[in-house]
Amino acid sequence: MKLLLLVLAFALIVGCSDAPRTQLRVGLNLWPGYETLYLAKQKGLLADNIELVELLSATDTMDAFRHERIEVAALTLDEALLLVSEGIALKIVLIMDVSNGADAVVARAPIVELAQLKGKRIAYEQTAVGALMLHKTLDAAQLSMADVDAVHMPVNQHFRAFQSREIDAVVTFEPVTTQLVKQDHKVIFDSAQIPGKIVDVLVVRTAQLSHHFDALQTLISAQFAALAFIKSNPETAAQLMSPRLGLKPNELLAALDGIALADMPTNRDLLVGTGTPPPLQVTADQLLAVLLEHNMIAEINDVDDLVDARFVTQ
Repeated sequence: MKLLLLVLAFALIVGCSDAPRTQLRVGLNLWPGYETLYLAKQKGLLADNIELVELLSATDTMDAFRHERIEVAALTLDEALLLVSEGIALKIVLIMDVSNGADAVVARAPIVELAQLKGKRIAYEQTAVGALMLHKTLDAAQLSMADVDAVHMPVNQHFRAFQSREIDAVVTFEPVTTQLVKQDHKVIFDSAQIPGKIVDVLVVRTAQLSHHFDALQTLISAQFAALAFIKSNPETAAQLMSPRLGLKPNELLAALDGIALADMPTNRDLLVGTGTPPPLQVTADQLLAVLLEHNMIAEINDVDDLVDARFVTQ
């Protein structure tokens, strides 16, 4: 009997040690600023319990996060604020990048300036960032929503709809921007004209933070290591990253010129800063005011505790 008990105890110990670790599922759509995580995976920097879940659009990523099919989501700051406005408790744990031209409005000939958008059919993704870009474009053109035919369209349909002439212009982002410009279409507005407004972040459900703490630290450390690799080996990194994006390596490097990738010092500066509140909090407050002004979001009672900077300060 004692021997049997020892055998059973040993089996339990072995069984527990071989049990699979809880997966940390990270949802993200196709975007050069998120491709750094796939580079980290290619370089063997991600643990086996970290799963990258590619989704077709930011809309799909938000939906997966809402329904808890993923624990972590790569989103723009305004999309994170939209989830908060829906009552979802989350924390921003990392700034991925800041768009500085990679989000754009692309138009077909003969449209070459913003005023010519009047009466035209413009596609945009039904997300906060899509709506924000459209509103800022119309503001710059001194037009209103009533002056254009705006249609909702997920980003994975933008290129096809443009090529089939279903639309006259599109609010889109890389790699679609480069793909359309290669077809001789023209960028007439981009995120460089609204600096600091489109910030990509990693968000985690607050309830999942402690359970996945070690995996999150591994994920974020891998992101910083991938950025260091890009900085020291840009051509090699572009060779590894470009195929999934459907771009040539030189096209990817050009696209990255419109994206400020956020390394560890940048994250510390923006998430922690030297004063109160930290810079990202100021940006979130300003962005929330813009979204409220344009009726793109419900009122949020408190956005003063959105950031968990522990992963960038260790």
